[in-house]
This record gives sequence, structure tokens and C-alpha cells, in this order.
Amino acid sequence: MLGEETQAAVTPSERARSTSADVIVIGAGVAGLVCARQLLRAGLQVLVLEKSAGLGGRMATRRVEHAGQTVPVDHGAQYLTADSDGFYRWVKELLGLGLLAEWTRSLHVLDREGLRPEDPNDEKPRYVCPQGMTMLAKHLAAPLSVHTQTRVVSLKPLATSWQLRAENGQCYEAAALVATIPAPQLLPLLREGIPSAENLLPLLESAQYQPCLAVLAGYSEHTPPWKGIKCLEDPMLAWLGLDSSKRLQPLPPVVVLHGGAEWSSLYLEAGPSELEKAGRELLAHAAQRLDPWLASPQWMQVHRWRYALPLETTGLASLSTRVPVSAAEGLPLVCAGDWCAGGRVEGAWLSGHNAAKTLLEMLSGK
Repeated sequence: MLGEETQAAVTPSERARSTSADVIVIGAGVAGLVCARQLLRAGLQVLVLEKSAGLGGRMATRRVEHAGQTVPVDHGAQYLTADSDGFYRWVKELLGLGLLAEWTRSLHVLDREGLRPEDPNDEKPRYVCPQGMTMLAKHLAAPLSVHTQTRVVSLKPLATSWQLRAENGQCYEAAALVATIPAPQLLPLLREGIPSAENLLPLLESAQYQPCLAVLAGYSEHTPPWKGIKCLEDPMLAWLGLDSSKRLQPLPPVVVLHGGAEWSSLYLEAGPSELEKAGRELLAHAAQRLDPWLASPQWMQVHRWRYALPLETTGLASLSTRVPVSAAEGLPLVCAGDWCAGGRVEGAWLSGHNAAKTLLEMLSGK
């Protein structure tokens, strides 16, 4: 059996170096952190493994020097909206803690006719974190055990537990596994380590993502009349936001631009000099369409999001299976993330909650 074969390959020294938990969650984005918190509340020992140095996935913030001070700039998720009751309750909790604030109810739209306010029917509260969106991830992670800069390179089902190996050589073991990383990153791990989980593979293979090039730019003056602009029918520009308007203290303008998926895909493998050139190109395009001053920032940074938004979702909040081993019922595996329940922060949050609920039911024998 697969479990017996992989167990035989585990040396005593590897077991001595292993860190164990009841559940391991791969990925410290919104889905992973929400899931881990729910499992911790249920009394389980949970360990979160994250390949990056920071938390939150695309709910990301950079600290940059601007106008003589260090300021946060959100280069991933730009704001939150709340459509479901459960997510809205969490938003209200964060508002009460001062971690969230309402930013605006009305955005602008840039289309072929020019710039205009969005349709009143589309207006809704948009919430932001004045300290930067990453603070929400840090809040979620506060009670958790999280190992950052820990890239999982293999996973194996043993007789009674999962074994994961990190790029740094560290081994981890757990009775159950939750994977919340983008499907294209998860697929190679499952193909290599779990050939018996074939029912998951077609769904993972169908999960496609759009890339996005994010450009952060700071200016010394100018006060634009907009806070956020949704760009329609523009292959180069998808979003333009006045990030400095989210902060508690008045600041000279800091603008964040998101490139369109088609244009951003041209720079998936670009080096630093090419990325800088692309950033200047996007600013010049925005200047041509909106205001000339956008082409001349005091400083500029570029970030490449390879997995920015899922093209389609599975229609299921999470996916689960038991991987057959010598254990009678098999080892629980749950997959979650924005590719399951939707590309917004709310979708990832709902997926994480559902993943925790699903795993708890699996562990209780339901």
C-alpha cells in the first residue's frame, strides 16, 4: 500500500527532526489563517506553514519611505466588501477593534467615454485597514503557530499521519492536512505524493489564474477627485487607487495601479529592469487616459502577482477527500482558497471557514 511504502522511506533521523501537530495548514493567506483559527478554537493543535516572509497572501502591504516618513501601501487587495452575513459579522468586529474603517461607498469608472462616478446601484461600503491590509492577517495569526519562509516541497501519506518536507530540510507530521495555496502550486505536490487522490486532480487542473502587475507610485502634490477607479475595456489598466486616502494622517498622493491580465502576462518572466520599464509604461498609459502628472512620480515600485485572481471557481467552498493508507478511513485532506469560493477576500474567508467545518466533521466521523 502507498502508506506502507512511504513509511518505509522515512529514516529515524527524519523522524527525530519532525515537528508534529494535529493539523497542518499550508498557506497563511486569508483562507489558511481563518481555517487554522477555527480549528484552534475546536481544541486542535494547529501548525501553519507559509513560504513567504509575510502573512496574508495577496492581502499585502509594503512599507515605503514617502514624504519624510514610512507609510503603508496596499499593493494586493485594495478593499473589502461584505455580502454574506458571516463575513459582515467579522467586518463589524474589526470595525469595533479599529482595524477596519469605511473608505468610500462610491468608486469611479473609466471606460471609453471617460471618467465617471459608478452607477448608484453599485454603491456599497468599501472597507480598508488604515494601518495596511496586512494588519488583518497579523490579527488573524496572533494566536496561531506559524512558520514563515517554509516552502513545502513534498508531502507523503504515512500509515497514520501526513509527512511534509520543507525546502530547508525540516520535516513535519500531522494527522490531517489543509492546503490553501493556489491550485497551480498545490497540483505538483499532489501529483507527486498522492496518486490516489485522483478525484481532486481534474478540479485542480481546471483552476486557472490571471496575473497582475502592481505599480506603486508616490507624488509630491496633486489632489485627485477620486479614491478608486475601476478601468473597463482597457487591456493595460484594471485598477487605479489613491492609497494615501486610506490613511489616518493626510499624505501627499500615493497611487496604486493594477495592470490588466492580458498586459501583465507579458511580464511573467521579466527581470527587474524589464519590470521597471513596464511600470513606467503603465504610468504613462494612465497619464494619457487621466492626468499627465501620473507619468512623473517621485518614486515607483513594481510587484508581480503571478496568481492574482482565479478565472473560475469550483462552485464549492472547499474540497475534501480521504487518502487511502493502512488507516481504516484514510488520511483527511481538505483544499481551500479563493479558487474555491471566489477571488475576493470574502471568498477566501468563506472558504477557510468551510474547510475548518469540513475537517472537523471528518475527524468526528460524520
